Amino acid sequence: MSSWRQRILESHREQLDTWLDAEDVSERTEDEVDSEHRVNWLNSVREWDSETTLPEELVIRLFGGEAGSGGLRFAVGNALLKPLQDGVTASSDEDVELELVGVSAGSTVLHVRPVAGGQQSEAAPSSDDVVEGPSSTSRVMNSLLDAVGTLEAEADFSEWTPMLSSLSRVVSALDKFDLSMQLRWLDTEGGVRSTSLTETGKGYLRELRKSHGEAFSPIRRSISGLVTELKLAGAAVIKPAASPAITVKFEPGEISLVGWRLGDHVHLVVEERHRITRRGARSVTDFVYVPGITQGESGFTPSDEPPDVEISLREPDEGDGGRERRAGNG
Repeated sequence: MSSWRQRILESHREQLDTWLDAEDVSERTEDEVDSEHRVNWLNSVREWDSETTLPEELVIRLFGGEAGSGGLRFAVGNALLKPLQDGVTASSDEDVELELVGVSAGSTVLHVRPVAGGQQSEAAPSSDDVVEGPSSTSRVMNSLLDAVGTLEAEADFSEWTPMLSSLSRVVSALDKFDLSMQLRWLDTEGGVRSTSLTETGKGYLRELRKSHGEAFSPIRRSISGLVTELKLAGAAVIKPAASPAITVKFEPGEISLVGWRLGDHVHLVVEERHRITRRGARSVTDFVYVPGITQGESGFTPSDEPPDVEISLREPDEGDGGRERRAGNG
C-alpha cells in the first residue's frame, strides 16, 4: 500500500472504527428482509396515497411426501384446514374466518385470507374504518403463530390451553400424511413473521396429550352454593353445602352483570378447564363461568325426595275462614 493511502487511512481510523461499530453485522432472517422490502414499498406508495395498505395473508407451506406435487389432495385439506380454523376460533373472542384463496407450488403453499366477522373479503377498509394498532385479524393470526411457536420451542403452553384440542387435530393430520408445516403471516403494514411446526413441536404436543389428557377436553358442570366472596378483578368464591369452596373466574366485565350479593344462594354452570403450567408439571384446574344459561338449562334439578317437613293445606269454605288440614310427606 502506498504511503499516501496509509496516511489517509490512519487519519480517518477513528471515524472508520466508529462507522463499523454502528453497522449491524448480525445475520438477518428471511422475515426481516422481506418485512423491510414490504415496508419500503408501502412507504413509497404512501407518498402518493397515504391510505394505502397491503393485503393480509396467511401463507401455509407444507413439507413432506404428500406435498411434493405442489397440489392439495381433498383428503389433506379436509383433515388439516378444519382444525386450523377451530384453532383460530379458540385463540380469541374475535370472529375471524379463514378463506383459501390459492394453492401454489414450492412443496404445497396454501394462500389463506382471514376475514373478520361482518367484513366482505374483497372490501378494502375506508378512511373511516382506519384505527390505531393491529387489526382484529392480525391479533388473531399473531395469537395462532404464538401458540405454534410455543409448541416448537417446547415452552410453557398454559396461555394457549384453549387451543390444545384443535392443534392436536392439526398435528394428527400432519402425522397422518407425513407432513410438516410453516405458517407465515403478512400484515397490512408490511410486517412479516413466521413459525414452523416440525417434529419437535409435534412431539411436544404428543407428550402434553399423554401427561395432560384432561386439558384437551374441557367439561361443563353445574354447581350451587353460597356466594362467600366477590372480587372486582373477575372472580367469585362459591361454597357448596358439602364440598370445599370453589373459585369461579369470569371473563372481563361479566361479574358485574350477574347481580350476586354476598350470602346469595346461586346456581350456575362452569367450564372446568385444566390449564398446563409447565412441561412435566401437574395441570391446574380453573372453573370459568358460562354466561347465558338459566337454572333449568344448567342441569340443576330439585331433589326427588321432598324435605321432611309438615305441610299445611287449607280447604276453601263458604265462610270467611277455612278448615285447615295437615299432611305429612307420606
